[in-house]
Order: sequence, then C-alpha cells, then structure tokens
Amino acid sequence: MGNKIYVTPENDPRDYVGYDLFGYPFNKKYPPDKTRYGQAYEGYANKTLGVLLYDFCVMGYDVELSFKGKNYYFMDVGEGVVTDSHFTERKEVFDNPMALVENFKIDGKTLLELAPEIEDIGPV
Repeated sequence: MGNKIYVTPENDPRDYVGYDLFGYPFNKKYPPDKTRYGQAYEGYANKTLGVLLYDFCVMGYDVELSFKGKNYYFMDVGEGVVTDSHFTERKEVFDNPMALVENFKIDGKTLLELAPEIEDIGPV
C-alpha cells in the first residue's frame, strides 16, 4: 500500500534484518534453518512462519491470514499495521512488522505461538 523504498544492506534501518554473503536479506532475530527445514517456507518449520518472518518482516509484503474462520490483514508501511480487508483503515499499529508478529494476539496467543494452528496465510 505505502511507498516502498528500495532497501539495501547499507541503508536498511531494521535491526532484525541481516544480509548473507551474497547480499540476500534474512530475519536475524528469528533466522531460518535451511539445513533442518530446507528451502520450503524460506527455511522455516511451516508456511505461517515463512510468511510472517520472511515475507512480512523482511520483504515488506502485506499479509492475509485466516484463523478459526476469521480473516486478519497486516500491512507493512514501516510500521506493523492490523488493517481492514481493503488495507485502508488502521485498526492497531505497532512500531514495526516484527513488533506486530511478536505482540499481536489472537485468543491470547501471539502469532508466533499460533503459527502451527493458522489455517491459511499468504502475502498479498
């Protein structure tokens, strides 16, 4: 939704994003384990973690997920925003996408805790 700025290793302000020797970004706070999980899901144990920790937090893609029949929408505009289905209304705002993933709760659990139970998720 918002204006995306091309981020390079030299100008990336996010303290949770690292870059490998080839210049590819990764989530250094929750690093992937490609030795254990392979290339699927960007090196995470399941699709939910791959989408949240890589696509949303690192790559900046907006995300839609379903849990217990309810849809949730997240937007990265430098902040982590819980939004409506049209990505036009800010319902809840966090300092950054990582803060949203770590602190937004559904049924009293964070997204990281709910990851194995989330029914459907994908970048939009």
